[in-house]
Amino acid sequence: MRDWLERELGPRLIVAASTVTLPALAMARARQILGRSGRLEMYFGFDDPASAYAVSDLGRRLVGRNVIFDLRPVVQRGIKDDPALEPKRAYAITDGRRLGRRIGLTLSRSEAIAPQKTAFLATWAAAAPPGASLTRFCTEACRRIWFESDGEIEAAQYEPLWRECFGASPIADPEAVRLNEKKMSSRGPYETPAAWVGGRWFFAQDRSAQVADWLDELGWKVER
Repeated sequence: MRDWLERELGPRLIVAASTVTLPALAMARARQILGRSGRLEMYFGFDDPASAYAVSDLGRRLVGRNVIFDLRPVVQRGIKDDPALEPKRAYAITDGRRLGRRIGLTLSRSEAIAPQKTAFLATWAAAAPPGASLTRFCTEACRRIWFESDGEIEAAQYEPLWRECFGASPIADPEAVRLNEKKMSSRGPYETPAAWVGGRWFFAQDRSAQVADWLDELGWKVER
């Protein structure tokens, strides 16, 4: 019963709840009146090829929209004791190739990456405030991991990029990652990449166009 609730009923209830638009529209309008920006929470894993695609694709789509790209890296996610975990990780490579082709990139890895291999990147990024520097770092790091390399992932390879983006050395904050994981769970999604915006969540790797449409419906597109 628990497995059915997690796999079937839970996601259905979340999707059904996401169809309520009036509260989201009212909240967006209130923020606009106060001169505030919209916010898109993006839960992703550096070890996840679909996340690498979604971070890049959604970042591109947010250009011209008054929206903060709130990148929230996680390490632990998914269904606890999932018997299909390994097949899912293997399929992620196949799906990553498909997604990469959408933006003209070729997946450089042929095997899945254990989440702990990239956990240090999550502890860095989770501690940083959202903004152009964090978006640049996460986008470039994801690209390097999944589309430009096929070996070990070490902190020394990414520290120069961090300093280039932030002008200082990274500071690890594992607790910030755990807080992201708790927030993601409270929002409803159980796997990455997941985008939360205006009371709705989306499977970010295949719903980026719908995310952009929802942002426009909420009034976050900048008129030129």
